[in-house]
Amino acid sequence: MSGLDNTSETVRTVATTTTLTNNDYDLLVIGATGAVTVNLPDATKLQPGRFYRCYKDAAAQTITITPFGSQTIDTASSTTLASGAIHAKGLLTDGANWFTVSSY
Repeated sequence: MSGLDNTSETVRTVATTTTLTNNDYDLLVIGATGAVTVNLPDATKLQPGRFYRCYKDAAAQTITITPFGSQTIDTASSTTLASGAIHAKGLLTDGANWFTVSSY
């Protein structure tokens, strides 16, 4: 949690490839005109339980979420938010890899 009153989540909006930071919580990929890659930070440098949510609008682009180095997301090298519909995934780290804990 962060924000001025420490009760709200930080929100950042992008339309191009980005890397999530310690200041991020919710990432909105809005208005992208092409494929976008969202790079996750090194899970070994984060406290286990660190959570990020990635959301995309209904635009016709695919969002690929990629972990750091040889780390995985649900044992895979990446995960995607498919084009043409609103999608989101919540990702959680155990301090070594990433896991999808919510998806729509």
